[in-house]
Amino acid sequence: MSGRALLLIVASLQTLFVLLLLAFLLVRRAQNLKFQSALELARSGLPGPLRAWLVDGGEPETVLRELRRVPKGAAVGFLALLAKHTIAAADAARLRSRLVNELWVRRALGGWASRFWWRRLEAARAFALMAGPDDRDQVLALLDDAHPAVQISACAALPRVLDDVAIARILDRMDAMPKVVRQGVTLVLHPFAHVVGPALAQRIATGTRRHEVATWIEFAENLNHIGALQASLGRAQEEFVPIRRACAKALRRLPFPESEAALIALLGDRDVSVRAAAARTLGLMESRTALPALTAALSDPVWLVRVRAAVALAQAGEPGRAALRVARNGPDRYARDMAFMVANLSDGALLDIGEA
Repeated sequence: MSGRALLLIVASLQTLFVLLLLAFLLVRRAQNLKFQSALELARSGLPGPLRAWLVDGGEPETVLRELRRVPKGAAVGFLALLAKHTIAAADAARLRSRLVNELWVRRALGGWASRFWWRRLEAARAFALMAGPDDRDQVLALLDDAHPAVQISACAALPRVLDDVAIARILDRMDAMPKVVRQGVTLVLHPFAHVVGPALAQRIATGTRRHEVATWIEFAENLNHIGALQASLGRAQEEFVPIRRACAKALRRLPFPESEAALIALLGDRDVSVRAAAARTLGLMESRTALPALTAALSDPVWLVRVRAAVALAQAGEPGRAALRVARNGPDRYARDMAFMVANLSDGALLDIGEA
């Protein structure tokens, strides 16, 4: 084969490739335009039937008719959106009873074990509204998915499958979850703190794996469950720094004398992050019992602890501000400088620093 013939073959193949690429782009553009057109049509057609069903007490059949006109991915997204909003349990049950026979819904739910993450994502979004007690294992599998987007979407379905087995699996896997997923779990389970709290309290009290205990204490703080917080108080003097730091933060939810005593002890901790967290929490609690300890913390060798202690004194009202005025004229230069800085801050600035 001559060199010229070889060049012609290469040029022909390149031309064919360019033509195929152009064809693909044109088809893709046409599909996107069709999808956008259907989506806009659905957006304009859904609000009326939805209002007639939820507000006027109508039937959901008109909503279903509109959903059938929507691109299936968008329709599944609409189900997830409905699940995020508070609708009456009876309305949700009526809608589920009609949707369970829809082919596009069954296909979406059936993708929970797909090897493609976007199909598992679609299943997780559909389960947000459609999950029932029998779907617990599928929802928990999606919560353990390798893709964070699937995990986050699966969080919305947790209240629909919550039982003792699900609670145990969630808590025992919590330390391995990405932080954003833990936040999603916390958000959806907060209204169910009374259900999750006892199992959480038991794990905090008896747990032996230290990283897990620290994670559970953070979760107890966010759930604001009294039993779990009391269990956290019992671990405030643990050897593991993240546990002590988590306790120093969580005890703001437990404004008892025992909590203040534990926080005052943590003000003398050898770890700077624990001391700073304890000072911040005492400020949020507006503790006056801790005034002597916070005044002493104005001389801490670390700037962060000194500023946290000074802000906590300012938040304690006039007795704390009086302690700051004394410190401004005291012999310790670090305490004088910190007291002077905080004493000149506005109430709004104190609030911002105290909650930071």
